[in-house]
Amino acid sequence: MTTAPIRNPAVRAEPAGVGSAGARNPLAREVRLLGSLLGQVIVEQAGLPLLETVERIRRQMIELRRRPDPAARERLSAEIAALDLDTAEAVIRAFSCYFQLVNLAEERDRVRSLRRRARAARGGPIPDSAADALTGLVAAGHPVDELEGIVGRLRISPVLTAHPTEARRRTVLVALRRIARLLERLDDPRLTPAEDVDLRRRLREEITIFWRTGELRAGQLSPLDEVRTAMVFFDETLYTVTPAVYRELDAAFDRVADLAARRGRRSRPLADPPATDSGRTGTRPPRVPAFLRWGSWIGGDRDGNPFVTAEVTARTLRIQADHVLRGHEAVATRLMQTVAARVPPERVPRSLAARLLRDDDELPETARMLRRRFPDEPYRQRLGAIAEKLRRTRAYLTETPGPIGARYPSADALLAELDELADALVADHLERVAYGELQDFRWQVETFGFHLAELEVRQHAAVHEAALAVLGDPLRRTDPSALGAGLPGAAGVSAAEVLATFRAMADLQRRFGPAACRRVVVSFTRGPDDVLAVLRLADLAAEAVPAALTGGFGPGRPEVEVVPLFESADALAAAGSIIDALACDPRYRAHLDGRGRRQEVMLGYSDSNKESGFLAANWQLYRAAEALVGVARRHGLELTIFHGRGGAIGRGGGPTNRAILAQPPGAIDARFKVTEQGEVIAARYANRAIALRGLDRVAGAVIRASAAGHAETVARAAEAGAPILDELAEAARRAYRALVWEELDFARFFWSTTPIEEIATLRLGSRPAARVAGRRELESLRAIPWVFAWSQARINLPGWYGLGSALEAYRRGHGEAGLERLATLYREWPFFATVLDNAELSLAKADIAAGRRYAALAGSSWAERLWARIEAEYLRAVELLLRVTGRGRLLEGMPGLLRSVELRNPYVDTLTEFQVQLLGRLRSLAPDDPERERLLRLVQLTINGVAAGLQNTG
Repeated sequence: MTTAPIRNPAVRAEPAGVGSAGARNPLAREVRLLGSLLGQVIVEQAGLPLLETVERIRRQMIELRRRPDPAARERLSAEIAALDLDTAEAVIRAFSCYFQLVNLAEERDRVRSLRRRARAARGGPIPDSAADALTGLVAAGHPVDELEGIVGRLRISPVLTAHPTEARRRTVLVALRRIARLLERLDDPRLTPAEDVDLRRRLREEITIFWRTGELRAGQLSPLDEVRTAMVFFDETLYTVTPAVYRELDAAFDRVADLAARRGRRSRPLADPPATDSGRTGTRPPRVPAFLRWGSWIGGDRDGNPFVTAEVTARTLRIQADHVLRGHEAVATRLMQTVAARVPPERVPRSLAARLLRDDDELPETARMLRRRFPDEPYRQRLGAIAEKLRRTRAYLTETPGPIGARYPSADALLAELDELADALVADHLERVAYGELQDFRWQVETFGFHLAELEVRQHAAVHEAALAVLGDPLRRTDPSALGAGLPGAAGVSAAEVLATFRAMADLQRRFGPAACRRVVVSFTRGPDDVLAVLRLADLAAEAVPAALTGGFGPGRPEVEVVPLFESADALAAAGSIIDALACDPRYRAHLDGRGRRQEVMLGYSDSNKESGFLAANWQLYRAAEALVGVARRHGLELTIFHGRGGAIGRGGGPTNRAILAQPPGAIDARFKVTEQGEVIAARYANRAIALRGLDRVAGAVIRASAAGHAETVARAAEAGAPILDELAEAARRAYRALVWEELDFARFFWSTTPIEEIATLRLGSRPAARVAGRRELESLRAIPWVFAWSQARINLPGWYGLGSALEAYRRGHGEAGLERLATLYREWPFFATVLDNAELSLAKADIAAGRRYAALAGSSWAERLWARIEAEYLRAVELLLRVTGRGRLLEGMPGLLRSVELRNPYVDTLTEFQVQLLGRLRSLAPDDPERERLLRLVQLTINGVAAGLQNTG
């Protein structure tokens, strides 16, 4: 990050007519521009005195970072405390808006960096890309047939969730995208002076709107609000970027073939792949299948969220279908307008002619109109008919008024027509059309179908158990009072609603096909019975319970795939044995046989970390995956491990490609599935270029991890490192649990020193922050607000606590030679390196001085004692981590990130100072004090601002 003042409008921001593309440092120039424009808007909207106050506080905070001075700190704190609430709110909003705008500039700079890397590759593969993986493996001696086999089996499944970690309103997100598009245009060196001036005028206008836009949600989000927010990313990015990912990998196969041929003529592997593109990708069928399969929990995840009902799930798929079918229709219409090749009647391929005759029967009015508009242009006629059938299919599937008649019964029927059209184009020597835009369309239909993303149902195992206790008694199964009563331990959920969920799944499968909604994720799976319960509930859904008792959903047995979710330490340790027992169970074995011996298992990163701490949880997850791979091999199962990762390090975050390469041997095998949550969705998928490169990088890592030889290399390092990690993880777990779970005052410390209660009031999502409402217990608190609160307090405890104690215990037991052994392991084992690097990032973003101010909020000796333990563990972790990694300071190996953190810190410090002071005032007030609501609002604004500054929530 390059920071700059929120400038006085008297200082001219930029010379008109010079776009930022010409700057030596485009990021610095854009940040200065945005800061200047924001300053102008602040003066216009709130007056020059406010801007002067903002600038004075900003300069003092920067100076305090450079030269810590307790007396100067006290003077600044007193100045902030003396501000009236209106001024305080305006200052908070100024810093928050500034961070949002700077984040946009950094996003733009990432795009420029990606393009520089692409240009530097000179037509060859971009480092860490899927093409780079292929060419590197061929250069290392892997046969092309092996790589084609991996790509042919490739399946990457990002699953979007509504986990409440996105602090920004959808209105704010959309406003920021408008500003981002203007910034992108300003980056064009071809702008004329007049165009440049007009773009800056429009930027001022949009920033003015942004300044006046409310940051806080006025009401609670509903699940369908969350669904519609996710559709923004589909419409803006995901639909168009998906075929681009396939196209890049497909083009790489031509380079790979050339490289393999060259290698065959030499006695040693080639280091440099050919950099030219032969253009064959336009004249041959694609070698890359549609390997992305998007999933979603939004509208299907009912674990702890009684607002997600069977009706919500059904409406969710109708919304998804509306968006994807509009996308398909738009592509077909665009192709109708462009594929204007004239074909004399006698040369029209027979299959195409027959299909046009069928269009006459099925769509007589449309066919007549298309013949009149496009005589002798049969491809345009055919594509126009496809667009019309898609429109009618959308009307049917979304239950909207309009003529239906001829429609597609399934996406497969549309794919068959596209294949038929491609064959006709090839026969007409129009291969480049068949394998170009039409192939992109085919890839889109193959990926998204008519349902866009598979909607997965998630529910807690205890809810299924309680529902079966009611539904299992045939005398009570039709008793409305029994079915409609709330289930123990599941507020707002009844047995009737559980049954309705399975019936809704059956209904959706009849309408959209089984792939639209068939997975049931079972949270907190404890044993085989929790998995078998899903099959029993699916059977009960077909029994004759009146539809009136199940929300209007009539009897029907859905096709289900059960995905056990292992989250606790005990469950992770037992994961292998549970799947082994299921594979031996006759009922479940028959279920597996009916599904091609495929089994998906989900590993939960968040709750395991909250229970056991960062290092221990990572090792538990690794061991669980290792055991699952062994069980799958013994039983001949095709195993997919579903990684329930969050954005923060304390919830499994970190670079995804590195996490893939750090998995146990055999855990990937061309399949990777992962959750994409909250603010991560916007960070990864709001910008097309970033989304393309991110998905490409994941594909490259999966290919590398699946290649022969990788497993053996990782296995050797893991064999040497496993006993060491057993020792480290146990020591880390003891230290973590001694503080978090065994220290009697710790829960009180957490609630007193972090803004956890205020976070719960932000209405970030439709799901409650705690599993049991109103309970101030760590057990009932969800992992997301747990991590979010520590992030706001600048401590990041879930991302590192216990590591220092583990490394210190290892040094005590093995001496200095032990640290050298850990350093060797860090260099040789991807898993250990990834764990330590992620901890380093958490430690670097933590700020002990700021954390000390939050700890002081408790104002008691027991809080001071607990804080002393946390601070000592932090210092221990930093010292010993640097010893193991061989670095002189945190993030020394990532200078760009280090500079960004250092430059952001003074600005975040300002919001932290406001937050600490406001929390102290808020908590000193009586419950009925009229000032509470205003102070709470200001705290909420600081939470949003700190999240923007840290680029992290939960």
